[in-house]
Amino acid sequence: MGLTNDIAIITDTDGDFSQEIYEGYPIFTLPLILRQGEQEYKDGINITVEDVYRRQPTEDFKTSLPSMDDVEMILDRIRAEGYKKVMILILSSGLSGAINSMRMLAEDVEDLEIAVLDTKSASVGVGVIALQVARLAKAGMDFETLKVKAAQIIEDTDVFFSIDTLEYLARGGRIGRATEFVGSLLKIKPIMSFAKTDGAIYVPVKVRGTKGVIKALVKLLQDKAAAHPNLAYRIVICNGGVPERAKELEKKLLEVMTKCVEILHGTLDATLAVHLGPNLLGAGIQFIRE
Repeated sequence: MGLTNDIAIITDTDGDFSQEIYEGYPIFTLPLILRQGEQEYKDGINITVEDVYRRQPTEDFKTSLPSMDDVEMILDRIRAEGYKKVMILILSSGLSGAINSMRMLAEDVEDLEIAVLDTKSASVGVGVIALQVARLAKAGMDFETLKVKAAQIIEDTDVFFSIDTLEYLARGGRIGRATEFVGSLLKIKPIMSFAKTDGAIYVPVKVRGTKGVIKALVKLLQDKAAAHPNLAYRIVICNGGVPERAKELEKKLLEVMTKCVEILHGTLDATLAVHLGPNLLGAGIQFIRE
């Protein structure tokens, strides 16, 4: 890839887009870390989401902050390819302490100008934010303007996810066992999103049973689009082991989301699968401004 600007983007494997989608853009992907017992894994390198799904019923995985060695390796690649400025766009600070680690690192790096922005998002929300920022960087936008634009892109991006069970959130201590029990008993499917204030998870909608999930996701995106009637948008879809349902969701969305100019698909990463389990379905919207 020829260097068209001196700005590189660092994101992480939580972005849930394939490297083919990122191809041709100045995007460098940091692997997230999983642990099971004494064994350490790097997301997408020596463990896949399918591995997690297969082993989850009998094994407990933990997740941890990205390796600083991996961060230094990426920074060395960025230097070697001639970049002078770096924007870091990774998993929401409401879900991970990695943002704070990156900000401390940025203070110690003297030969690169580094900006760390909180995406206040996860999964394909992070992926589509990083992709759009990288597109602007490749097009030649200067770093100061790009920082302002990136902050606007973050505000203009919303994602929503339905999970099949609360079991894995309870395992990781994200919710209590009593909440898990009640949710399972009532067959409640919470649809989660991320607050623009602090990036923490909140639940805008709960549905009973699987059948209402697609309808609810479509309605959430319709409501977002209705709040900005003059803006076009791109749509992102994510699935965790349910590709056929993702296709059905796309069909339903395109029937009613008439100002969609681009649609992108992602697959849930191994790290988020630890906390969310299988059969996830998600959709997001990113508004497009001049």
